[in-house]
Amino acid sequence: MKRLIIVASLLFVFGCQSDSGRIDGTNQQMFNETVDAVAKKLPVMQQDKFKEALDLLFEYRTSANLDDDGRWAVVRNLLDGKNVEEVFDLAEQVATENSISWNRNQVPFANGIPKRSDTAIIEEILNEPGSAISRFDFRVEQDAEGFYISPFFYGTDGKEIQLDQAITATIELFQGGDVIYTSRAKIDPNSMDALYRSNGIGVKYASLDPKKIKTDHIDILVRVPHPDKYLSNRKAITIPMDYVRGGGERQDSIVVSKEIAKETSMITTLSNRFLTNLSKKNYSGAFALTRSNDWSTYQKFSNDQLVQLLENAQVNDSRIIDADEKTTLVESSVTLADQSTKKYHLTLEKINNKWFVVQFKP
Repeated sequence: MKRLIIVASLLFVFGCQSDSGRIDGTNQQMFNETVDAVAKKLPVMQQDKFKEALDLLFEYRTSANLDDDGRWAVVRNLLDGKNVEEVFDLAEQVATENSISWNRNQVPFANGIPKRSDTAIIEEILNEPGSAISRFDFRVEQDAEGFYISPFFYGTDGKEIQLDQAITATIELFQGGDVIYTSRAKIDPNSMDALYRSNGIGVKYASLDPKKIKTDHIDILVRVPHPDKYLSNRKAITIPMDYVRGGGERQDSIVVSKEIAKETSMITTLSNRFLTNLSKKNYSGAFALTRSNDWSTYQKFSNDQLVQLLENAQVNDSRIIDADEKTTLVESSVTLADQSTKKYHLTLEKINNKWFVVQFKP
């Protein structure tokens, strides 16, 4: 927790200005103030990447045997007198040394940089054939023993494609922003048909640590490598209560932090506004509430079939099913124009202190 407070202060606690545009590592206060001064001059996305650069240096250029204060002292000495470009250069060097696909121009990692202890599991395989993939989706099927993930890949023309080489998917399970499980699975193109229809990437409930599972709601994040960035997709599932810590009855509401609790009404209202705008074909109003690579332009957004499907729909209710200070998953019940009822999951992220819809899936 102490580390999180320190990192947050680096970008958001406004201190004195750094006229030279360079970091002063004399002490923690000067470091915080000058880092903040140079960071806030960057575009919003670059501010997030600058924070990731600091996290990379903290994680990979300091010893885990030190406490947080000691590790930040090492970072201060390392960055003393450096400007933004030099910090990015150093972070990219560290990423390369540790086989992490990271650079200043990528979108930020969905769940922060990989930790040193996890790199053997979630480091990206740079030679895999990700360049042919424009986006991907996945289906989740469950039975009494676990769930199975079946990914589908799409090319730049929007049509589904078959892989001609194996590719590795990284699977991470979250609750309340905490990683409760991580694994990798090699997707063999020769088994794609079976993968789609029956086998999938399997995760057994028994393989999950019950001490980490607090509710029956789990958020699944799947990432595949790409030359420029990870391509990721996220879905929520409900698991049997037998595998929840302590068992008991299903929890209809999650335990969220005090900060999120204060914003619950605003987050659900924002989700409802987004869906209501879609139902009224107010695509510009809905687009203004988004930040997503999938909808990089208004034209892409307004022509998305998933968006158009909500025309004349009625939003019934929305509720938060998983949340932390940066990411919130909202489940909304919607009655479509054909009078069928469907549930949608909206992922919201806090960007520059404001919440935006970054993903929208049935």
